[in-house]
Amino acid sequence: MRITEDAYGNFYLIDGEEVCLEVADPLAPDRLFGMLDLRDRGFAARVRDGFEAAWAAGTVVDEV
Repeated sequence: MRITEDAYGNFYLIDGEEVCLEVADPLAPDRLFGMLDLRDRGFAARVRDGFEAAWAAGTVVDEV
């Protein structure tokens, strides 16, 4: 596990070509309102590259 402040929110990268983003409820930000499914290889590559950079620079957590 690693900690970083370079990534925000929750997302799912699927097969390098699809990104699902969680959308918070604007009236209750701690609740999930919906999911946004983006099928764009360019955006997926950008998300992957950004995640890999954030992971590499993140602080390793040995204990939870």
